[in-house]
Amino acid sequence: MNAPTRLFSLLGFALFSGFGISQAAERPNVLFIAVDDLRPAIGCYGDAIAVTPNLDRLAKRGVQFNNAYCQVAVCNPSRASLMTGLRPDNLGVWTLPVHFREAKPDAVTIPQWFRKFGYTAVSHGKIFHNPTPDPQSWSEPIRPLPSLPFPYPKGTRELIKEAAAKLPARDWRKKSLRPPSTGAPELPDDKLLDGARTLMAIDDLRRLGQAPEPFFLAMGYIRPHLAWVAPKKYWDLYEPATLPVLTDETITPDTPAYALHNNSELTHYVDLIDLPRPWQEETVAEDKARQLAHAYYACVSYVDAQIGLLLDALDEEGLADNTIIVLWSDHGWKLGEYRGWGKMTNYEIDARVPLFIAAPGLQTAGQQSDQLVELLDLYPTLCDLAGIDKPDFVDGRSLLPVLENVEQAVREGAVNQYYRRWEGREYMGYSIRSQEYRLVEWRDFTTGEVTARELYDHRSEHSEKENIAESAEPQVVEGLTAELLKTHPRKGFSLVPTVHSNPAPGRLEAKLTIANHSESELFIYPITPLGYRSRPQTRKLKPTETLTLDSSIGSVYVIESADGKVHQIHSPAFPEAVVEVKGH
Repeated sequence: MNAPTRLFSLLGFALFSGFGISQAAERPNVLFIAVDDLRPAIGCYGDAIAVTPNLDRLAKRGVQFNNAYCQVAVCNPSRASLMTGLRPDNLGVWTLPVHFREAKPDAVTIPQWFRKFGYTAVSHGKIFHNPTPDPQSWSEPIRPLPSLPFPYPKGTRELIKEAAAKLPARDWRKKSLRPPSTGAPELPDDKLLDGARTLMAIDDLRRLGQAPEPFFLAMGYIRPHLAWVAPKKYWDLYEPATLPVLTDETITPDTPAYALHNNSELTHYVDLIDLPRPWQEETVAEDKARQLAHAYYACVSYVDAQIGLLLDALDEEGLADNTIIVLWSDHGWKLGEYRGWGKMTNYEIDARVPLFIAAPGLQTAGQQSDQLVELLDLYPTLCDLAGIDKPDFVDGRSLLPVLENVEQAVREGAVNQYYRRWEGREYMGYSIRSQEYRLVEWRDFTTGEVTARELYDHRSEHSEKENIAESAEPQVVEGLTAELLKTHPRKGFSLVPTVHSNPAPGRLEAKLTIANHSESELFIYPITPLGYRSRPQTRKLKPTETLTLDSSIGSVYVIESADGKVHQIHSPAFPEAVVEVKGH
């Protein structure tokens, strides 16, 4: 590469590369379990329908948190916040498309922090949002899944093609319509994604358990996220006629139109293209609602069985007495509540999540806590339990006092939030849940101006069917507002993250040459002006290979290695630019 070239490098990010310390082997292991879209539809949470013996036994092994809340009721921002220890407003991730590395390139995730103290961090399944696995967090590249069978009946692909062909020309689903929302294949557990991942995680648990270094093993379950596909034997655990089906739900009156979600997630699936919106007169037919509820519960039981296999392996390997176990869900889910199907609101049903923490020598094992906690609190809590330093950048609070005494409060209110675009305007709803109330303050996203309020009384029941913001005693709203403002002052934001392309006027062309001198395959992500990774244009570059891209001055590229040792951000500043990636 002798041609005259220059490159403006926005960032050269140095990663923690897990190193041993003298007492590393004495530290407890961490088994870190995430379950997608899991509301507290669990026996130990009082759900008389759910068949969840393994989650129930995990509850007896640790502390069950009955009032745990996510930061945002949708996958990407919820997980990014939890894993970085930063509130969404401090991280700059509120929606699905933005990778947290573009919002805050120097963020340090929980596994990265643990690697600093001698831990080997290994991941399986969905820990970060699906498109953003963040290889920098892990000690080893994430292993690919084996090939799995198509879990739907013969003719399903043709059904999808026929349905897609009938959609309007500009309907985005025309090229990405998904298979049916439910499925009950006659397949073994490990021939579906979560079962296959569980066996891989167990293999790693056994391997890592023999090593001198402590491990941080993360297992992320995709179910009960759509599509609700589980082996038929888990469907057979339930009698459909006994399942709760909500047919007389209403929208809470006196609330802003943008408080609700539109049920769009389910309309991605071929059998639910025309699912009614909550505000429409038409409702989901009772037989369809019963099928969806049946499918959801079957998936919960399927994942419960896989968690049981993990816990069994931990016991069989003699690791249980020296392993912290944490299990969490990224948000809840509506099964017809408020005429809704999905998540993506600030209501209790979407914000409240199951949370279990078990640890060696825990004197409160088997107890439940009604104290208010946030998923953000897991970062400092795990540090305390592992006996490692807590970073000074985290926004959460350690739950160690609650684990020592389940009646001990660590916060007066739990905050969650949700971004909404409605009729050309952007809003952010901030919700604070106290032991007695939930206040939702809606603001203009770009200015911070208050646009609406909701207040719900939780002293006797939790349905949130009556907005009492106008009729409640003023001091109730004032007190909750003051508590909310401590962590979320009123100010404007922009969705565009720190790292985004900014093409020069006239789009001046440039050639970007990338030479891979590292020992790992590189992934090259073009970043859009909105800060998204342009995945259709992602390129791969094997060791020793060189690639030249047709680009433009002001464009931005993220270069990551599969082994997590490279994370660089580059923007060509001249017509010919060269990046030589050497790795670490």
